[in-house]
Amino acid sequence: MKSVCPSIFLLLIALLVISACTPQPLMTPIPSPTLDGTLRPYPSDTPTQTPVPTDYISPTSSPTITPTFTPVYYSVLSDDDMYAIAFRYGISPQALMTANPTVNPRFMGVGTVLLIPLTPMPDASPSPTIQLSPTPTPLYSRLHEPKCYKDGSEGLWCFVLVENDFPGDLENVGGLVTLTDLESEETRHEIAIMPLNILPTGMALPMVAYFNPPLPRKFNISAQVDVLLPVPEDDDRYLNIIISDQQIIYAEDDLSAQLSGQVSLADGLPTAQSVWVLAVAFDSEGRVVAIRRWEAQSSLLPGTSQTFQINIYSLGAPIDHIELVAEARPQLP
Repeated sequence: MKSVCPSIFLLLIALLVISACTPQPLMTPIPSPTLDGTLRPYPSDTPTQTPVPTDYISPTSSPTITPTFTPVYYSVLSDDDMYAIAFRYGISPQALMTANPTVNPRFMGVGTVLLIPLTPMPDASPSPTIQLSPTPTPLYSRLHEPKCYKDGSEGLWCFVLVENDFPGDLENVGGLVTLTDLESEETRHEIAIMPLNILPTGMALPMVAYFNPPLPRKFNISAQVDVLLPVPEDDDRYLNIIISDQQIIYAEDDLSAQLSGQVSLADGLPTAQSVWVLAVAFDSEGRVVAIRRWEAQSSLLPGTSQTFQINIYSLGAPIDHIELVAEARPQLP
């Protein structure tokens, strides 16, 4: 084996020492570019939890509140009838009679307690405000100024006479009566309805509205027609009913009256399922002072008649005259 030359060996050692002592170049980091836009999570099968702020308070679940039905009862006063009471509470006389099956509507004594079948509503208030979207009053109906009277309960009855000067019958006449408090300028609204479905041509019948007490000290009343539909000429939903043998007996002070008569259907007409007779009392100025509606308790067959009796009481001035209007609808097939 040959020996390595000492000079070559010394040279290798010197190169190693030099390379170890030579400084290496530093690595300068390259900044990452800033990306604009919104980060969108990649969809995955496992949902990620949304971070909750440190000041977040977890809500406590509260149960759904179910309105509790509070029965409403009414104690019959002198001269009350089911029709007037039903109007006062905005329900139909049929609904009131159904809720009180043991009470004879013809023989209700003073103090008779009636259950008023009102549907419970959340946050019910004694004087609910009803908002309607009124439509322009047609030119063929004339609306008279409302006439209002306080009753024994310190509520307010309002009659709004609607005159049909259109050459045809009208039906479903309804509107809105507004009571404005002249001191606070607050308003209350009540729906006004007509006691009959039909308003014959050339006649005037009142819409009726009732405002529950308490009433403001000073107020103003206004009214408008909201619904009014013409009856088609070939309509068969109403029957031609005849009123005969009318008799009216006035009290000495003319503040009340007793009416009687006959309603009949001609032969060849369908059986009348419902028969109504409406009495409207006027004072000497032509203002409505009272209404009362009689309803037949049974169907009326063609060629037959039924006797009606009505007691009517003025809410204001003495009664000057009374008009009677009848309506009959055929039995459903």
